[in-house]
Amino acid sequence: MKAKYARFFGPVLLGMVMIAALCALIPFLASFLHEGRWEPGWGWVVYPLASFTVAWMIPVVLPKRKGDWRAKQYGWPEWSLLSYFFLVGLGLNWGCVVLGFSRKYAFFSIPVIAATGLIMAFYAAIAFLVSWFESSFNSADSTGVNWRTALLFFVFAPVILASIVLRLGLLR
Repeated sequence: MKAKYARFFGPVLLGMVMIAALCALIPFLASFLHEGRWEPGWGWVVYPLASFTVAWMIPVVLPKRKGDWRAKQYGWPEWSLLSYFFLVGLGLNWGCVVLGFSRKYAFFSIPVIAATGLIMAFYAAIAFLVSWFESSFNSADSTGVNWRTALLFFVFAPVILASIVLRLGLLR
């Protein structure tokens, strides 16, 4: 016999791990941006460990639904994961902008904020175009935009591209 509140254990644990990962992202990026190299510290232990735990928990926490992923409504677990990846992508792109300005401006200066906003707007425009092309190629009758495709692209593209740029050291 299962406990009455056992179904809340997975989402609550996922939320705690995501909060730990987001809190460790700040010292992770700060040590990299301040030192200019991959300097080990507690952020370098907690952030990758919590991020891998979040990735490992995705199949466990997300409910198994039948049907097309583009037709279902997103619930709380999906939105929490999307917001987590959006915040990580925003933080990594913020770090890319600081490195792109060669650390000439403060971390929270107007040029850094404006450039990060422009980059995120560029990601949103590309996500809109990707979803528009995807919906126009998949069905001849539909002329609309699949917003779920745009949302997924907008959330995951900044994380992937900024991680590649930071790891390859293209902005040093």
